[in-house]
Amino acid sequence: MILLLAAAFAFNSCNFLEVPLESSVATSNYFNNIEEFDMVLTGVYNAFKDTDTYDNRRYGNYFQGMMVITRVGTDEMIVKHDPGHGEYELSNYTYTASNQTISRCWYTMYMVGQRACVLIDRLAASSLEDSEAKRRIEGEARFLRAFAYFHLVRLYGEVPIIDHEVSDIGMVSLERRSINDVYDFVLSDLTKAVDLIPEETEIGHVNKDAARAMLGTVYLQMAGKPLEDSSKAALAKEMFAQVINGGRHALVTDWLGLFDGKHEHGPEYIWDIEFVNLGSTGYGGQVGTMDGISTPFSGYWSRCQTSREFYESFDPEDQRREAIARYSYVEDENKELVKEYYEDYDTEFDSHFYAYKFRHGLTQAERGAGWANWSNPINYPIIRYADVLLMYAEADMRANGQAGNDALEYVNQVRRRGFGVDIHTPDSKVDLKSLTYENLLAERSFELCFEGHRWYDLVRFGELGNAMKKYHYDSSLDHIDPSVFNEKHLFYPVPQDVIDASNGAIQQNRGWL
Repeated sequence: MILLLAAAFAFNSCNFLEVPLESSVATSNYFNNIEEFDMVLTGVYNAFKDTDTYDNRRYGNYFQGMMVITRVGTDEMIVKHDPGHGEYELSNYTYTASNQTISRCWYTMYMVGQRACVLIDRLAASSLEDSEAKRRIEGEARFLRAFAYFHLVRLYGEVPIIDHEVSDIGMVSLERRSINDVYDFVLSDLTKAVDLIPEETEIGHVNKDAARAMLGTVYLQMAGKPLEDSSKAALAKEMFAQVINGGRHALVTDWLGLFDGKHEHGPEYIWDIEFVNLGSTGYGGQVGTMDGISTPFSGYWSRCQTSREFYESFDPEDQRREAIARYSYVEDENKELVKEYYEDYDTEFDSHFYAYKFRHGLTQAERGAGWANWSNPINYPIIRYADVLLMYAEADMRANGQAGNDALEYVNQVRRRGFGVDIHTPDSKVDLKSLTYENLLAERSFELCFEGHRWYDLVRFGELGNAMKKYHYDSSLDHIDPSVFNEKHLFYPVPQDVIDASNGAIQQNRGWL
């Protein structure tokens, strides 16, 4: 019922904002109490993981689309096998404005934004008395709307802002707002969210630390390219400091264990997209399924892989290199699974550098009866404490021109954990002696690889083009020369179906005409 109610906010609009009517529940008869508002709030969260094939919306959220568009096309991940959804094009920069993933990610983020608008507007118009629950619901809705627009402005640049419930196309302004305007909108929502959301909420919902960390992330992005607003760096540092000094989060000892679906509600995860295993009866999560190693029974698809260059960029003693597998699983004579290692490689890119960070069970006994590779319970991490520590260091550097001792220590704590030594004990063999933008960007890659940060990081640091042009993919594997990258690729094109539906009122990004 929650999923049905969540989609009941139907409105007529051009197809890039269209939210189809999926329930017979009339909104005029709903929104009567906190419980009903909470159920609708669940629907806003669910939009980030919708598995529905209607309008191919699954290719625009964290079930599939956002797991592709924020990871491939970087020096961390490429698409080796593409079933026809345009993922391969994103990987090698041959995509156009008609790419399905580009279209559906735009669609999904506006769907999230509109669902949040309905909730915010109906809550404001309700006769409910002021209460902590009412403030919390508004705060979470504002957070989710801001998060959706944060994706939109980073992916597409100037976009229309819809800040109210829409029931008719005449209520929608198709004007593309400036990047500064969109960021101001995001900051307004997040600042209010920090004030409204309590310190503790239910599992799967954002809490105050998640709001603080996201607000800091937005400030930090504004401090980098393309805005380069240096005044935002100190604000970012303050938000991250509040999370760090709050004492509610910590680095865990087992780094790889963070990604097996069993330890996602511990002290390191601040917020993630929640998935459950529905087995063969329905779609759960595909985190890890699109990546992963070769197995005899296609437990992983190995569609998204990585490269020799990235593998060799790790220190051999860095345990985080285990996020890349140089082996497959095969069955021995007893039908037991064993590792088959690939020790040698002669090509610049081969098929045996597997992105293997997210790991679900390999056998039916481990996964449970009726398991299916399209349905596993691994969550997609959005904010981890390690990321907050690394972003604090970056914010400190951008605010002060260099990293202070505390910033350097936070980075080294993350490194020590990666090398398997005590995080609070200085180690001359592991610790960085100083911080530069270059080694901090590399450290973020080692720690956060395959988690959807790299594309945004490379753009913010101004290194996306350099990162891609250093690669020399093997032409025999159909990977083109990444020198095709140019400045227009710093933003994705506005989806062609958006331009068509607006009758040209929304124009294309520069360079994509």
